[in-house]
This record gives sequence, structure tokens and C-alpha cells, in this order.
Amino acid sequence: MSLSEEKKNETRDRLNRDPDFREAFTVEARNMYMKALKFNPGLEDEINRFEQILGADPHTYEFDEGEMDEVDIFEQILNAYDNQVLLEEKENSTIN
Repeated sequence: MSLSEEKKNETRDRLNRDPDFREAFTVEARNMYMKALKFNPGLEDEINRFEQILGADPHTYEFDEGEMDEVDIFEQILNAYDNQVLLEEKENSTIN
């Protein structure tokens, strides 16, 4: 599931100005980690960076050039999560 650039920018803005949203965003991402990692174990380093970014005060995390921010990483987590859910649904439907 791709997020539009407009949606990404809205989310980045809200993450930086709304601490309650930032906390809820982090909690929801954490709820997806295990399924996401099951589908794509290579996400572990990105998930660790995601935690570092969201653990820092807004606008204080320094990114390297071309490095993904929290919303870009979340999009990868979301895609892996969705793919793992689809695989599990497929496996469950073929077992019967």
C-alpha cells in the first residue's frame, strides 16, 4: 500500500506538532512489527532507526542524505505487514 506524497507530508507535519498522535503512531507501528519482520526480516535495522527517530524530539534527529524518515520506514513496515497478513490468509484458506 503506497502512501501519496500529500498524505506523507500531512503525517510528517502532524507527527511533529501533535505528541499524542506521535505516540499513537508509534504504538500502532509496534503492533505491526512482528508480522512485518516475519515477512521481511531485513526490516530490523529500519525498525530500530524508526524507534530512534520517534524517540527523539521532533526536528532533532539528523538524517543522512537520502536516508528514509519515519513515514517512509512506516510505509515499508505497513507493506510488509499487509503482505504477511495476505500470506497467512492464503495459508489458512488452503489448509481446509
